[in-house]
Amino acid sequence: MNRIIAVARLQAVGRRDGLLWPLVVLSIAFAVNLFVFGSMGDEIGDRPVTGGLASVYITGLAFGAVAIAQQFPFALGMSVTRREFAAALGLFTLAQTVIYAVLLVVLQAVENATDGWGLRLRFFGLGFLDAYGVPTQLLIYAVPMLLMSLIGITLGTVYVRWHTNGVFGAICVIVVVLGATAGLITRYGRWPAVGEWFQDQSALTLFAGWPSIAVVLLALLSWTALRRATA
Repeated sequence: MNRIIAVARLQAVGRRDGLLWPLVVLSIAFAVNLFVFGSMGDEIGDRPVTGGLASVYITGLAFGAVAIAQQFPFALGMSVTRREFAAALGLFTLAQTVIYAVLLVVLQAVENATDGWGLRLRFFGLGFLDAYGVPTQLLIYAVPMLLMSLIGITLGTVYVRWHTNGVFGAICVIVVVLGATAGLITRYGRWPAVGEWFQDQSALTLFAGWPSIAVVLLALLSWTALRRATA
């Protein structure tokens, strides 16, 4: 366990940019939204949701992929086993996710207390979150962040295992599967049923429950690819 913690600390040092850049991107998106909606004055309406919060999740995905490609070869060179590397990466990713989730919950509370930063704006909050307690809010913020990180990590493990052809091959498979699914739903006119299914899901199920299943599947897929990777 001590060795896994040591490897996680090594990853934290090597990923300082990965920790900071999502916050930098989030801050820039926030500043831009404040400027744009502040310029609108009374035309802003009643607390619109800007969607800018997605920036931190997308950045987390990107750095998850880069972390594997950069750190896995170095870890092998330092005689770190694949199991130790995977366990340390999981520990680091979980800690990072918790930190971001706590930060977002705090910022949402500040946003509510200041009536949307004095502009009736929703940047960190999503409206429906106000109906839930802090533990539920943490899950709704954290699990999608964990999912995005796992998507990036999975792409990174595919790269170190099968290199560029593997990544493009995986993307092609995803596009084909999503396209075929959308085509079948359209062919049989099931889009209203799909919409009803989403409406019947609670926020906790939709943002934390189903994504948790995807997180587990991606973690297993990543480990399967990583255990045979040679960097």
